[in-house]
Amino acid sequence: MENVIRIGIVTQVYDDRATVRVQFPDDDEEVSWEFPVLQRKTLKDKDYWLPDVGEHVVVVMLPYGQEQGFVIGAIYSDAEKPPESTRDKRVVVFEDGTRIEYDRKAHRLYADVRGSVFLHATGDITVISNKNVLVKAKRIDFNP
Repeated sequence: MENVIRIGIVTQVYDDRATVRVQFPDDDEEVSWEFPVLQRKTLKDKDYWLPDVGEHVVVVMLPYGQEQGFVIGAIYSDAEKPPESTRDKRVVVFEDGTRIEYDRKAHRLYADVRGSVFLHATGDITVISNKNVLVKAKRIDFNP
């Protein structure tokens, strides 16, 4: 059961297969075989997340050999701090600075997008507010 759970650094990412290779500094810099990255859903609903090259990850190794394992997630380090310090917020910060967060204590959804926002719906879109709605733009086009 030795070395079942290991921490390593991603060295290669295979986007099309959702797999990575991981280097283990505690094992003479050994680089793993290609490991799948654990996803929340993969059948009817699908989730997709891959760590970046250089990211610290936690790997579970199966007892069948060094080529059998999977990445269960990434971890913060002294060099990479969490983007928040409260459990009341769910936050995603992207490399370009785009930030999406939900504050469950304040009941507030916040998005700061560093680019365009595109919303496509095959059904109706409804906006309801019990308070004010403010729209600021250089130009607004309505096309019936």
